[in-house]
Amino acid sequence: MSEPKKDEQKERSMLLALILFVGAGALIFMSLGSDNNKNATGASAKTKTSEYKKNVNRHLMLTNEKMQMERRRMDIENFQTADRLQDAKAQKAYQPRHDLDLATDSRGFDIANEIGRGEKQAEEPTTPAEVVQAELYYRQQANQYDEAYREEYARQFIENARRGGYRIKLSDDLSRVIQVQPIRNPSGVNTGFEGGGTQ
Repeated sequence: MSEPKKDEQKERSMLLALILFVGAGALIFMSLGSDNNKNATGASAKTKTSEYKKNVNRHLMLTNEKMQMERRRMDIENFQTADRLQDAKAQKAYQPRHDLDLATDSRGFDIANEIGRGEKQAEEPTTPAEVVQAELYYRQQANQYDEAYREEYARQFIENARRGGYRIKLSDDLSRVIQVQPIRNPSGVNTGFEGGGTQ
């Protein structure tokens, strides 16, 4: 009787060894499969990030082109308006009626001066130097306005992306997207309050 027990124990130990061997093989196979999945998800994440960058850059370029076209259209309109203004004849200045006695009420003169119908002071004729200086001043003002507009547009663009769940970094000249990162929200709930201000 001891022989059948020995054979039975030997069979059990062989079966246990076989089960352990198959289990180890299954664990190794699963770990190799998860590495492949990690590589695949990492590659797809990189392609998604590059797609986001391409889409954002394309949108930024189209918006920049629209702004430039609008600026050119306004320049053309201003040029055409300037031609019409040069052809316009000067209107006769308002002459207050002298039969009314406004000397007792000084408010009448003040009101007439405020609305531009009071006495005009003689203006000196503009010299070419003054015209050039005025043009330079207006160009400088337009450039400052354009720069402020671009900065505000970039700030709003970044804020909208943040609300959409992405953190975006723009180049120094605000013309290209350098980096796009999804904002990680551990709870999975978008509260809409991801932070304030700009970077």
